[in-house]
Amino acid sequence: MSAVDLARRPAADPVLRLLAHGFTMAYGRPPEVVWRAPYAFHLSGHAVRPGPVRAGGAPPTDWVAAADRHLAVAVAPRADGMLHCGSLNHPAESAALPLTGPVAPAPRWAARPYAALRALAAAGIGRGGADLQLNATLPDSAGLPVAEPAECALALAVADACAGPGERPPTRAQLAELLGSAVPGDDALRRAVLFARAGHLLAADGSTHRPLGAPGGGPDLCLLLVVVRTAGPEGLRQDGGATATALVIREALRAGARSAWWPGRRPGRSVLLLMPPDRRAAVRAEVAGAFGRCGLPAPRFLRIAVADAARREDRRPPPPTPPDQESETR
Repeated sequence: MSAVDLARRPAADPVLRLLAHGFTMAYGRPPEVVWRAPYAFHLSGHAVRPGPVRAGGAPPTDWVAAADRHLAVAVAPRADGMLHCGSLNHPAESAALPLTGPVAPAPRWAARPYAALRALAAAGIGRGGADLQLNATLPDSAGLPVAEPAECALALAVADACAGPGERPPTRAQLAELLGSAVPGDDALRRAVLFARAGHLLAADGSTHRPLGAPGGGPDLCLLLVVVRTAGPEGLRQDGGATATALVIREALRAGARSAWWPGRRPGRSVLLLMPPDRRAAVRAEVAGAFGRCGLPAPRFLRIAVADAARREDRRPPPPTPPDQESETR
């Protein structure tokens, strides 16, 4: 099946249909594959109970997870060694870049993907080139790191699309090792993108999964991403942004959140909160009310669920089992 069917499938995710259609309009042919990768984030050490002790070692204390918010890439192979790249988020910044030889200047959004795909080409993966289109569903201001999900999605898609007949693409572990050695970045987040399980946390070293559960067998905890909005056309100054995020943390903990932290390695304008589901409404109300009293724009609230790893999206779902066969399998 080709991904052009994805663009025409009414039941498919509208964002993925738009991506497949945009690819066809940009390159005059449908994509070969469409892959979707989750945004990933770190967990605060205060938010997670220590994991089981491994033989000869200490329990994992650093955890990552995948979010149910995704970016997607559409790819088709080329044979001239060129990378033609575009983004629905940056429609005026497409480029044609060589995968071998001297490095060409790339648009800012494409610099790290270009470096990742050059590294793959040097290892013999996708050396013939590719057409690609990327779509990130969250703005950079949301604070969930985008570079590692984009690199993983592109590596999976290019390796898949460019594999020859009867040739098996490299494993996810091999791709993770290639990316980690060639492109500076957060290897723990890459592991989350490639190996996450729904409802589970992943140790940052990739050694083990564990459920995101409440202590004592209580109701499962939930995650809420709070994004500080800019104030006016020039946005908040750096010190103003720090003050606003500190306000989020203070009011959220006061209203019943269990933990609050930055989703990436460095502070930004968003905060992840962990809380019992029955405190979510109170936390939202207290944080929004505090911002209103301070004359600040109300922040944006996004529910986050712990999701699965990256997956290919353009395969047709299996047909339903005919009634006569269904009865025979019972």
